[in-house]
Amino acid sequence: MGTDHSKRRKGHEHPEHLPKVGSPANREWERKTRIRQTFGTGPRIAVTVAVLLIALVGWLLITL
Repeated sequence: MGTDHSKRRKGHEHPEHLPKVGSPANREWERKTRIRQTFGTGPRIAVTVAVLLIALVGWLLITL
C-alpha cells in the first residue's frame, strides 16, 4: 500500500484517450481505424490506389 506521500505515476508526453462511445469523434476514429486496417498506412494506400487506377484504365481500354 502507498502512503499519502508516495510518488505519482508519470504521465505520457502525448496521451491518446479514446473518445466517448457514440460521439462524432468516436465515429470518425472508428472510420479512420477501419480504413487503416483495410488499406494500411502511407505508401500502401498510394500503391493500392495506383494499382486500382491502372486496372480500371486497362479494363476500359480493353472493352472499348
